[in-house]
Amino acid sequence: MARGYSGAVLKALGAGDHLLTVVSINDITAHYRRITFDAPDLFDTPFEPGAYLRLWIPDPTRPGKEHQRGYTVVDPDPELGRISLEFAMHDAGGPAMVWAANAEPGTEIAATRYGSTRFAVSDPVPDGYLLIGDPCAIPAINSVISVLPDDVPVEVLVEHAHDDDRSLPITDHPRLTVTWVPTSGASTLLADSIDERDWSNWYAWVTTESAATRRVRERLKDFGFPRGEVHAQAYWIKGRAMGRDREETPKAATPPPQSEATPKKPRGRWRSRSGTELLAPLKGRLILAGLLQAVVSLLQLAPYVVLAELARRVLAGESSGSALIELGLTAVVLFGAATGLAFALIAAMHVVDARFGHRVRVSIVDKLSRLPLGWFTERASGRVKQAVQDDSASLHYLVTHAVLDVVAAVVTPVAVLVYLFTVDAGLAALLLVPLVVFGILTARMVQDSTAAIPQSVEWTGRVSAEAVAYFDGLPVVRAYDLGERGAFRSTLHDHARFLETWQRPFVGRKAVIELVTRPMTSLLLITAAGMGIIAVGGMTAVDLIPFLLLGVTFSGQMLAIGYGLTSVREATLAARRIGLLLVEPELASPPNHRLPAANGRGRSVRFDNVSFGYQASHTVVDGIDLELRQDTVTALVGPSGAGKSTMAALLARFHDVTDGVITIDGVDIATLDTEELYRTVGFVFQKVSIVAGTVAENIALARPDADRADIEAAARAAQIHERILALPRGYDTDLGSTVTLSGGEAQRLQIARAILADPQILVLDEATAFADPESEYHVQRALSNLVTGRTVLVIAHRLHTIVDADTIVVLDNGRISQRGSHRELLTVEGRYRELWNSAAPTSTSTEVPA
Repeated sequence: MARGYSGAVLKALGAGDHLLTVVSINDITAHYRRITFDAPDLFDTPFEPGAYLRLWIPDPTRPGKEHQRGYTVVDPDPELGRISLEFAMHDAGGPAMVWAANAEPGTEIAATRYGSTRFAVSDPVPDGYLLIGDPCAIPAINSVISVLPDDVPVEVLVEHAHDDDRSLPITDHPRLTVTWVPTSGASTLLADSIDERDWSNWYAWVTTESAATRRVRERLKDFGFPRGEVHAQAYWIKGRAMGRDREETPKAATPPPQSEATPKKPRGRWRSRSGTELLAPLKGRLILAGLLQAVVSLLQLAPYVVLAELARRVLAGESSGSALIELGLTAVVLFGAATGLAFALIAAMHVVDARFGHRVRVSIVDKLSRLPLGWFTERASGRVKQAVQDDSASLHYLVTHAVLDVVAAVVTPVAVLVYLFTVDAGLAALLLVPLVVFGILTARMVQDSTAAIPQSVEWTGRVSAEAVAYFDGLPVVRAYDLGERGAFRSTLHDHARFLETWQRPFVGRKAVIELVTRPMTSLLLITAAGMGIIAVGGMTAVDLIPFLLLGVTFSGQMLAIGYGLTSVREATLAARRIGLLLVEPELASPPNHRLPAANGRGRSVRFDNVSFGYQASHTVVDGIDLELRQDTVTALVGPSGAGKSTMAALLARFHDVTDGVITIDGVDIATLDTEELYRTVGFVFQKVSIVAGTVAENIALARPDADRADIEAAARAAQIHERILALPRGYDTDLGSTVTLSGGEAQRLQIARAILADPQILVLDEATAFADPESEYHVQRALSNLVTGRTVLVIAHRLHTIVDADTIVVLDNGRISQRGSHRELLTVEGRYRELWNSAAPTSTSTEVPA
């Protein structure tokens, strides 16, 4: 079968045919057909979301000719070895529609599984997805919707040619909106159907007819969509029916009417532009540096060209010594000029990087000081380290070296190739053979690794996580002699087997790649081919000299382009991560209001119609009305994810509320001076943070000016004083790698910290969660000293600890479902009684005192 150029390329890249056999045919509508195929050999690797097959459709008018067409795989079933494909039956279709209309059970067709890419949700998750297509795109649209998070809005625009197209199934999604757009002669109708609004931070996915796709892309550009946030790919061209002879000149189609809509200005701010915006001040300098590097690369190459000419003249019997000396001096001068200019360019870029890096680091530190505390509690410390240290270092490479390296990697081999083509075109063309071999073998390995690459990422994460757990539990592992039988060692063996299974088939290909890219291979190739050409009189021996001087490193120079671009890509991703950090939402600067004088030791707190979501599209707490009366204990209970910790974080202003207001004695906490707020509200978290420093410094975090007597008094009240005195240097003992505290001891240290701070409002997040029974007793005594006479909000995970709370508030899905005392809530049907019965409480001896 004739498949043309594309078929030849796919075959060279190792894309083999799979035979599909029709099993069943289902007409979903009069114009839409689903065909199920038996294809057991397609499941060597799993089908990822968005995967497609290349069908080779026979031309109904030209026997022996086939056309390529991509179809999204629907409902792959590896157990049965079956897949389905869906065909839109147009009124005037090409070979694909003709084949689908005539297909019947038993009909066979060839397919190629090559180049199919998976759709993955980007990080950070876009604020929404805009999917645009026509009936032929519905399988792909459904595949995309199936992997989108439930809390992200999804809007679908589908063009329909027939009324029954509107009954085509669209994958269900909690936040899905579907708009059907009637087909018309104008290619602008689909684009004009996009609402005029702020689409910032949305992702657009488009696939339809070529002109319509182009109009949609232009429309999205008017709305400000960055190129990286738009996937737009046309799959057919109006006026050029698929399946016509490729050599046939299609009739000129009547141009569609132009849209008269006024171009829309970009709206909103896009997170995906943050990296570009960060690097924007460097754009001019980097372009200039690239141009200068091109000059430097040519100057660095020039001495070798001059030396090649010098060698040619010497071998040709040149008798003029002055001419040869002149050529030698020219080479030396060019080499010196190139070296000096390269040094000056590198030095200048280091100066540019030093100034830029300083500004970036200052911006990062300033940003970190303005971020809400909740941003830090939701992220590991490694994320902050990555931005301040690792990503900043990557920017150094980008500014100082990456652009120069890539330009040099491109200019030098291209200039060498152009020069060698002027010497002998045939021998110069031969230098491209190793690169072709390298490209084909690499593409085949990438294709064969489609399934293994995501598995490799999963294995890396699994090994890293188990390594941490293994070393944390190393005493137990050694005590039970599990060295050879432990789970971690088993994981390492399994990982090694996975890598061996993945990489073993590539050993031969990698050996060939290593061989063809070596300078010695180029030398042998040049020498053998050159001697043959010389033997038949195609070139002179002296013409071989430039190839021996410059051609032997040609393959390695070309490969440097790939390495350089990889480094640029990594540095660009680092810039994007820093940019995303710099556009993180900040807490609004308060007007520094003060609280009125307190009537007692505690203060009253009120949540007035408070709503909040970590993402704009997903609300975590919704319409909360709650009062924490002065000097009382209020407990929040509910299932995981109900919003308990979020409410505590909002009271601490780790985040600002989305709607409503939180007040302390009638003053909005968003207007309070920050120091005033954190003097008023104290915390005892489930997870204790011990900073590097002495015991005394850890207790005095909230009051750095506290004297030793106050620190020791707080420690005594927290039941930790005796344990501190038993440490090597007492209160001056450094906590860290050599001296550590148990979970209960660390918790009592945190309680001492809160006692010393003496807040009027206290937030407790299950303070005894990680304590053993003895430590729990001491923690409870410490809590008794802490909570007395304060307004307390308790986040309870173990219900028996809060039975004496003044008020128990039951949260469910971000809303208050019940409130009352323990006795009151147990007397009525409801969520609290369900939680109490399921918890099977043990003793009430560890209750938080009211």
